[in-house]
Amino acid sequence: MREPKSVTDLLSSRLLRLSNTLGLYSSRRYRSQFGVTLPEWRVLSIIALQRTTSARDISLTLATDKAWVGLTVQKLERRGFVRRVSDKRDARRTLVSLTKQGQQVHDAIMLNALRRQKRLLSKLTDDNAQSLIASLDQLQAEADRMLEELDASDTKPS
Repeated sequence: MREPKSVTDLLSSRLLRLSNTLGLYSSRRYRSQFGVTLPEWRVLSIIALQRTTSARDISLTLATDKAWVGLTVQKLERRGFVRRVSDKRDARRTLVSLTKQGQQVHDAIMLNALRRQKRLLSKLTDDNAQSLIASLDQLQAEADRMLEELDASDTKPS
């Protein structure tokens, strides 16, 4: 493997560019076709996955700010896509779930996302596509360990 000659050759730069390009595509497509922003879609998708969840759990899953998730949930609630209820086991916690309308929007966007993924992966052989997914999983696990190590070193007294 050749050594990177510039920052644009680094794996992190390549992954960021691909992620940003796909995010821009999704943002434009979902806003024009469904009236949903990319951040709203990300929150909807996690709620759909977990059925009933909290803003804290969504923020942990997305590795993003809880306050940002809370504001996004409020917007989705105003538009009738989600409902919030108090957790019967913990009154301090609010649970979020999709409404029928939210589920319909989620399902329609998910179909688009699956078509996009199929199109992208069609550029690879089946073996290469499976290898890519497995490699991304391994890289994510290592990146998570790196972050944990950094967090652990930040909490050690100087």
